[in-house]
Amino acid sequence: MKTTSKSILFSAIAVLTLASCSGNPPVKTISEEEMNGYAENLKLNIEGGVYGNIYLPEEVDGIPVTWESDKPEIINGKAEGSIKPGKVTRPEIDTLVKLTANIEKENGEKGSFTQEIKVKGLAKHLTEDDYQGYLFGHFIGEGNANGEQIYFALAEEGLRFTDMNNRQPVLKSEVGEKGVRDPYICRSPEGDRFFLIATDLSIYHRGGWKINAQGYYDPSTTGSHNLVLWQSFDLVNWGEPKLLPLAPENAGMAWAPEMIYNDVTGEYIVFFASSIMNQETKMKDKPNAIYYASTRDFVHFSETKIFIDNQTDPNGKAREIIDTTVLKVGDTYYSASKDGDNREQNGGIRLMKTKNLLDKDSWEKVLDLDELNLNLNGLRIRKLDNSTLEGPEFFVYNKKDRVNSDVPEYGLMADQYSVGAGYLPLKTFDLEDRTNENNSWSVLQSGDYSFGSLTKRHGTILRITADEIQRIKDNF
Repeated sequence: MKTTSKSILFSAIAVLTLASCSGNPPVKTISEEEMNGYAENLKLNIEGGVYGNIYLPEEVDGIPVTWESDKPEIINGKAEGSIKPGKVTRPEIDTLVKLTANIEKENGEKGSFTQEIKVKGLAKHLTEDDYQGYLFGHFIGEGNANGEQIYFALAEEGLRFTDMNNRQPVLKSEVGEKGVRDPYICRSPEGDRFFLIATDLSIYHRGGWKINAQGYYDPSTTGSHNLVLWQSFDLVNWGEPKLLPLAPENAGMAWAPEMIYNDVTGEYIVFFASSIMNQETKMKDKPNAIYYASTRDFVHFSETKIFIDNQTDPNGKAREIIDTTVLKVGDTYYSASKDGDNREQNGGIRLMKTKNLLDKDSWEKVLDLDELNLNLNGLRIRKLDNSTLEGPEFFVYNKKDRVNSDVPEYGLMADQYSVGAGYLPLKTFDLEDRTNENNSWSVLQSGDYSFGSLTKRHGTILRITADEIQRIKDNF
């Protein structure tokens, strides 16, 4: 099912300025034909109206562009602190806004064009009391072509999930490698848009986890440079998948993407794991690290940069890091990553924190899961480290599911890849209880949750409202 779009009213208007009575020479005007060419590159192709901050180009063909808005309280055409032009404050009801782009060439020729776009009215503000359930997006395995696709499970009472859509994929990728893994669902800060991003990878179509001549898993060194993105306004209709080519040059892959909204810059930060390969030796010039690119519209992206660099072991050797998830609590960002390759010693699921999201050197260690000395009785794994777990995933418990409704609780899932047992859920009310002296951390017992009959591999849990629960049940 596809999202429909409306055409944008667009018109190019040449600026004509007559000589004043004082005898000043007339302003030179860019020709209509040339201005129309610039306008084609500057017009905003926004589907269905504006739901959040928009990208306004600040140059065209090397010529500076400035923007004016007839309703700057809704769309600000000027920079606002660290936020670039295009900040949107949604009005109470759908409103048309005229944006004018002004350009001036070095020879003094000027031109402008105006377009009218619709800004959507405010969505309902969601409170903690509005969240009544959870949507679990995941893949299930590598044994057939459908295993590496997107599946949904729904929970209305705690973490007791029911597989949806008759246990068949809800979304299937027909782009890239024709398989998707490690999905993540992000709700926009406005509340009424959803983005599902995933790894473009099919181990099934690749014939398995083959080892190459250099001793690496081949998919990690010859992998896709793309991520796969779907967008939705209702969690039911997702449109067509789109490839995002964000991996660095000479990357070995782009794995396990997630995103978080950066309210300092008004952009989404899309982050993922990549290695950097030597094209001659086919060896890694840089071990796996976490990279990011920022965007407002998932069309225009910043340069890809390091987000979290690989750690070092006690001997100073560079270590791998993959599978990062990030959660903001107050003014602090917490990350959880798989620190260390499967066979590396002293690695684990590492939690770190920072107050400066885009300063790669600001992340500091909080704890490794295996340092918590949690009770593992009844589990198929005997330790919580990189040799047993991967794919950590943060989520926030709904208010109605907390032990104390006034005390936030956080979930951390980890994929028990070494024994093929799917996700292991942990819970805490204090992410910085480093030795668990406050008994804030616990491993959920089997009676505390149910994941349904399908294996839940490296996925995502999104808090949802009663209306969203009903919509998903009605459609899946």
